[in-house]
Amino acid sequence: MKKVIISIISFFIVFVATYLIIGYLPNFRIKLDAPPLEYFVETIKHMVFFKSLVSFFVGVLVSGVLLIIIRLKMKLQ
Repeated sequence: MKKVIISIISFFIVFVATYLIIGYLPNFRIKLDAPPLEYFVETIKHMVFFKSLVSFFVGVLVSGVLLIIIRLKMKLQ
């Protein structure tokens, strides 16, 4: 059970981090002259489907690899 919880938590952390990083890559930046909070909100809303899809696949990949590593480590003990 602990392995699954660690995998789920890592998925959410990686998903959010990837989503925010994609928003600030030079090719995906929006050109908006606004206060920082408004710029941040608009960056989150810009290209939501694409960024969510990429973030989902990266999160699944990282949490899957982490789950495999945990299982292999448990077998070796």
